[in-house]
Amino acid sequence: MGFNLALFVKQLSVLSALLFLLHGTFALLLPEEFTSKAFWGFIPFFYTVVLVSRWLMYKLSGGSAKKFSMVYVQLTVFRFLLYIAVLLLYAFNFPEDAKTFIITFFVFYFAYTLFEISNLYREIK
Repeated sequence: MGFNLALFVKQLSVLSALLFLLHGTFALLLPEEFTSKAFWGFIPFFYTVVLVSRWLMYKLSGGSAKKFSMVYVQLTVFRFLLYIAVLLLYAFNFPEDAKTFIITFFVFYFAYTLFEISNLYREIK
């Protein structure tokens, strides 16, 4: 199981650029109440979390399949708790934008999760 960081960063950057353009287009076409005020923070947040967690995953597992499974589960739980904390903090601090923030957050979450799973599947194959 090999990890090519440069290729992963390139693919992650392409995904992020596509999501940025897609969401930017929707933000221009949809009424203002359907777009979150925190739009500019989604892409850098998910980009950083995905990149750092993937790097940590391979750094901490050391190429061992047994360690990889344990590190993957630990990082997934940590990221889940981080996502919940971000959602709660934003929802309590900006209740007027909470609904659109949460919906948009989960759209980006699912997009980046699908990317990660498909990328992992290609590496394991």
